[in-house]
Amino acid sequence: MRKSGLILLVLLLSLSLVLTGCGGTKKEEPKAETPKVEAPKEEVKPVKLIAAHVTPEEGSYQVGMLKFKEVVEKESNGSITVEIHPNGQLGGNEDELVQKMATGTVDVIVASPGFMTQTVKEIDLLALPYLFASYDHWKSVLDGEVGQKMAGLVEEKTDFKFLGWWKCGVRVYFGNKPVNTPADLKDVKIRIQVSPVTSEVWSTFGAQPSSVAFNELYQALQNKVVDAAENDFANILQMKFHEAAPNISLTNHDIATRLLLMSDKKYQSLSPEQKAAVDKAVVAATEAERVADNDLAGVALEQLIAEGAIVNEVDVAPFIEMTQPIRDKVAKSLGLEDILKKIAEMK
Repeated sequence: MRKSGLILLVLLLSLSLVLTGCGGTKKEEPKAETPKVEAPKEEVKPVKLIAAHVTPEEGSYQVGMLKFKEVVEKESNGSITVEIHPNGQLGGNEDELVQKMATGTVDVIVASPGFMTQTVKEIDLLALPYLFASYDHWKSVLDGEVGQKMAGLVEEKTDFKFLGWWKCGVRVYFGNKPVNTPADLKDVKIRIQVSPVTSEVWSTFGAQPSSVAFNELYQALQNKVVDAAENDFANILQMKFHEAAPNISLTNHDIATRLLLMSDKKYQSLSPEQKAAVDKAVVAATEAERVADNDLAGVALEQLIAEGAIVNEVDVAPFIEMTQPIRDKVAKSLGLEDILKKIAEMK
């Protein structure tokens, strides 16, 4: 009996140990939580953007560029800085700026459609004369579906990031003699922004298109290298072109469209926050540039007259009629007949 009791005691003790090991009534000690380690924030690298344009500091491009600089530096908390070079400091012609941005020398530029045609032939549509009936028409076209399509073509066919549509006044003829009819342009050596479209237009009028760098135009007019040119009132005034070519004829052949562009490589190198800052700055800069451009036009015309420029009204109907076949032909050759039709329907 004594031996049996001893065996029973051993069995009870063993069972107690097993129950305890399986979790019985004993509570487990709570496990200490592993502290969360936050991933280190990616350091935002400082970026310097070189911006350039060919017009004077008093012009609308500079107003737009200054607004871009102000907003992007503020919105990026200073991680982006902008250095602006106006007045052709980094290239006297816009094609030079296009080339320099392609090679990484410049980051942000303003360019006309004519200087983009070597890589984006479709953009030449926007260089057609008498394409837009008014500023409101221009704005609705370029801020809408047509503008989006053209911007998409630029990004598809270049290494550039399209930022916005800028405006450079309404272009008129100015030279050493006035123009009243297309026939008055026969044999006139006229400086133009060379592109297939603009060359054909002025050749149709009987003129002789010529390429001269913008910052060399005053001297070319003065030395009779060319007889005439075409530009908006603000640029004529700011560059003093009327001193060498005082006759301004209101042909009003082009509400001048310009492209604000950035190196896509540079844009893609930015952090998400920096890209957002650029995008926000572009909206503000585009609005500022357009307002400045419109405001400058009236003031510049008054000043030109005060400084001795001779301004004559022109019946533009013959010019419009004479260039209609060119608009149709160019649109067909570019495969953009539907776009030309849409633009016309929006007038």
